Amino acid sequence: MGHSVRMPVTPMLGTSMFFSGITYAATAPYASLVGVDALGMAPSVFATVMAIGSLIGLISAVGLGLLSDRIKDRRWLVILTAFAGMTGHALIFWGQSPLTFIIATAVIMPLGLGCFSQCLGFMRVYFVHHRPDRADFIMTIMRMMFTLAWVIVPPLVGWIASAYSVFLVYLLSSLSYLAIGAIFLVLLRNRDTAVQSPRIERAEGASLLSTFAIERPKIFGLCSIVLMWTGARTASYIVPLFIVKELGGTLANVGIYSGINAAIEAPSMFAIAWLTTKVSKETLLAIAGLCLAVFLASVSLAPSILVIYCLLVINAVGVALIQTQNIAYAQDAIKGRVGLSTSLIDLMGIATNLLSAAAFAVLMGLNDYRLAIACAAGFSLIGALSMAGSNFKRLGRLRSA
Repeated sequence: MGHSVRMPVTPMLGTSMFFSGITYAATAPYASLVGVDALGMAPSVFATVMAIGSLIGLISAVGLGLLSDRIKDRRWLVILTAFAGMTGHALIFWGQSPLTFIIATAVIMPLGLGCFSQCLGFMRVYFVHHRPDRADFIMTIMRMMFTLAWVIVPPLVGWIASAYSVFLVYLLSSLSYLAIGAIFLVLLRNRDTAVQSPRIERAEGASLLSTFAIERPKIFGLCSIVLMWTGARTASYIVPLFIVKELGGTLANVGIYSGINAAIEAPSMFAIAWLTTKVSKETLLAIAGLCLAVFLASVSLAPSILVIYCLLVINAVGVALIQTQNIAYAQDAIKGRVGLSTSLIDLMGIATNLLSAAAFAVLMGLNDYRLAIACAAGFSLIGALSMAGSNFKRLGRLRSA
C-alpha cells in the first residue's frame, strides 16, 4: 500500500451526509409535481413508475447489503451508488421528458438511492472501529447533518423552482451526488478509512436463510415502521399538489413547507436523544406514528396554508422520532451484520414506495385531496397501533438486559 494521507475524516463524512440530505431535500417534495404537473404523466403512470423502481430497488438493496458485509473496501460501494444517483438525476434535468423521467426513476435511481444507506453503513463500521466509545453519539451528529440540509435547502429550492424551473432541483441533487462521490474518492487515499466489520459465518449445517434471521417482534416492528412511512410518503406526494392546486399556493410555498418542518425537526432531535436513554425505541416509534396520523388528519381539515404551517410542529416531532429511531432499530435487527441490517433501511424504503405509489394512484382517483390525505393518516395510525400491539412488553421505560 502507498502512503496514507492524513485527513479530517469525521468532518468529511459529516459533509457527505449534508450533501446526502440535499439529494433528498431538493427532490422529494417535487417528484409528483415534476412527474404529474410538469411532464403531464397520469397519476396511475407516475405510481407505476415509482412501483417499478421500488421492485428493482428491492433486488439492488439486498445485493448491496450482502456485498457490503463481504467486500474488503466499503468506500467503493458509496462511490458506485453516488455515481448512479448523479447520472439518474442529471438525466431528468437534461431530458425533461416522460421517457427520461421513467428511465432515471425506474432503472438508475434504485441503485442511486442506496447511497444514503451505504454512507450510513460505512460510517457505523468506521466509528465502531475507531471511536467505539463515541460511535452512537457521532452517528447521531451525522444524522443531524442530513437533517440540516432539510432546514437550509427546501426554501432555497422552492424559490429556484418557482422563479426559474422545477427541473433545476434535479440538477442540484445530481451535483450533490457528485460531491459525495468526490469525498469518498479522496478518502481512498487514507488507509484508516478502509474498514470492514468482522465477517460472520453461518453455523455448520445452517441454511442460507439463517443469514437473514430476525426476531418476530422485530419483524412486526419493521413492518409497522413501513406503514407509518407509507402514510407520510403518500401524503408527501399529495400535500404539495393540495397546496398548489386547491389552496392556491406556489412552488415557493412547498419549499417553505419542507423548510419549516426541518427547522423544527432538527432541535427536536436533541430532546429525542435524551429520551432514548429513558424509554424504549418501540415506545418512541409508536408515538411517532400517532404524531404523523394526527398531523395528516388535521391537514385534511386545514382551511389555509398558514394553518398547515402551524401544524408542522406535530409532524416535525413525528418525523424526528421515526428518523432518529428507525436507523438504530434496523441496524440491530440482524446481529453481527451491519451491512445487511443497514440494507433493511432500503428495503423498508422500497416497501414504503410500493405501498405509497399504489395508495397515491388509488387515492388520486377519488378526486378529493382532503379525503386522500385523511386516508394517508390512517396508514400511520395503523402503523402506530401495530408497533404498540406487537411490542407491548417493550413499551415504556428502558429495561436492563
